[in-house]
Amino acid sequence: MTHRAFHRQQGLSLWPLLIVLIVLAALAAAGWWGWQQWRVLEQDRRASQGEISDLRSELNRESQRRDRALQEIRESQDRIEAARARDREALADVRQGGQRLWLINEAESLAALAGQRLMLTGDAEAARRLLQAADQTLARLDDPQALPARKALAVDIEKLNGARQVDVQAMVLRLGALQALIPELAVPERQAPPAEDTEQDAGWWQRLLNHLPVTVRRHEGEVPLPLTETQASTVRLTLDASLQLAQLALMQRRVQAYRQALDNAAAMLNQWFQEDQGRVRQMRAALEELGGQQVEQALPEIGAGLDAVRGLKRDLLKSGGDGTAGEAGR
Repeated sequence: MTHRAFHRQQGLSLWPLLIVLIVLAALAAAGWWGWQQWRVLEQDRRASQGEISDLRSELNRESQRRDRALQEIRESQDRIEAARARDREALADVRQGGQRLWLINEAESLAALAGQRLMLTGDAEAARRLLQAADQTLARLDDPQALPARKALAVDIEKLNGARQVDVQAMVLRLGALQALIPELAVPERQAPPAEDTEQDAGWWQRLLNHLPVTVRRHEGEVPLPLTETQASTVRLTLDASLQLAQLALMQRRVQAYRQALDNAAAMLNQWFQEDQGRVRQMRAALEELGGQQVEQALPEIGAGLDAVRGLKRDLLKSGGDGTAGEAGR
């Protein structure tokens, strides 16, 4: 009897040791799982930061190219204004021949500005108005010699009338409005688990599970990946950068880059935001609508009118030079 009691007491004394071993094993498993999840999230965060850095660099480069293009336009406009100022000064020193030269120079400046506007901004409507102004300027000459130049300008105007127009400004403004909605999008964020009330009659196994740093939850459907506040801000920043890149590509008529930026924004919505949010559905529908619009604008080649005006100017300068020499001889 004494021998059996000793074995029974020895068996009972092993239970606390087994419980401690089970708890330690559970803690080790939970720690290892948490470490793996942290490494995955850290890799995602670093990848997102790299993509954001690349997007910012691309935006900076595109902004610098745009600034250079605008600077070239300003310099060209300054040269045109300087030439017009010189023409105005020459108008005060000459008689009828100088007035005709001034009008031809005015028409030449307008036709050249129309070609630059079409090439740099793709605004066919503005280019058409400039060519019409050049034609009206030549009409003030009331000279049959200006008819070939006016005919060439009419051909260029008709080409621009046939070009399909796209309201780029409205699309850029709409993308900006979508950017303003980004702070209202809710990203799944990591929250502290709710405290559970312990029942008085709970068993020892339930009490042990309640003290473990592991929470078991049941969800119906797909569970969004929980993010920290910093990671959620990174997601919103990446979405905002995609919309900014779409705006820049649209203004520069880079259709492929524009559609790629819209696809990136749509992918961000599908990956990080839930379908049941009204703002998410609204933004997704807007992106689909913007992506379905035809932004390829048929920009015609113009320049025949400008060449004809310059030819008229050369003829006038040649005949005017001879007339001036003859008057000086008299």
